[in-house]
Amino acid sequence: MGIHRDNLDISAEIWLELLKDSSVFKDNDIALMKALYNCKGCRETASKLALILGVSRYSVLNLQIGRLGKRIINKLPNVKFPTNKNGTIRYWLIPFWSEDAEKKGQYYWELRPELKRAIEKFLNEDKIGTPRLIVPINNEPEVQIAQEITDNEISNLYEGVKKQITVNAYERNPKARQLCLQKYGFKCCVCGFDFEEVYGEIGIGYIEVHHLTPLNEINKEYQVNPVNDLRPVCPNCHSMLHKANLSIEQLRDTLRKESNF
Repeated sequence: MGIHRDNLDISAEIWLELLKDSSVFKDNDIALMKALYNCKGCRETASKLALILGVSRYSVLNLQIGRLGKRIINKLPNVKFPTNKNGTIRYWLIPFWSEDAEKKGQYYWELRPELKRAIEKFLNEDKIGTPRLIVPINNEPEVQIAQEITDNEISNLYEGVKKQITVNAYERNPKARQLCLQKYGFKCCVCGFDFEEVYGEIGIGYIEVHHLTPLNEINKEYQVNPVNDLRPVCPNCHSMLHKANLSIEQLRDTLRKESNF
């Protein structure tokens, strides 16, 4: 079982300064730290944290931690941060210790002791109303005001009117889907999301199947090869594949570059 407890020369006092700095710890980062702080032993898997925070998948948290790590590095350029053998930064090991979970492909995140102490103090200060540092943008103070929505705006919104739309629908072969999933399983081949793993019984057998060459590009009946032509993907990755017109490998590389996982 892999245990990662790399040394990091960041004191509780510096962590507290970073927590108070909104240019480093965004609101969603604070929410993640609070959620992990409230877990038993300040330790939990990313999948469980995603459920606690109402996030669609743990890969979103991976990306979030990657971005947070980059902001911390920019703020502390003289600190030596944990790296892989090839020299790339292991961003998740900046705020956390890490340990392989019992289930293959899952990992526990545990707050570093110094960060844990800083969060405890941060939460106590937050209770008495100590403000976070709001960093000015373009030398102008940031003003945080909730946008008001008028009664008139609300009263003029309607939905549900029927309208006729003509579209081309391309027939899918359910047997091809079955054989694809028999070969590749029910995990997203881009981000690794597993609906059964996260949602339990109601997620069993749920996944979408992506045509490596979109049917609208083929634009005719053809003999599909379930192994060569299809792949299981989650709805989010499926949308991004089509939105950005990327291959599975390209989208996977995009995730890796953003999160450095």
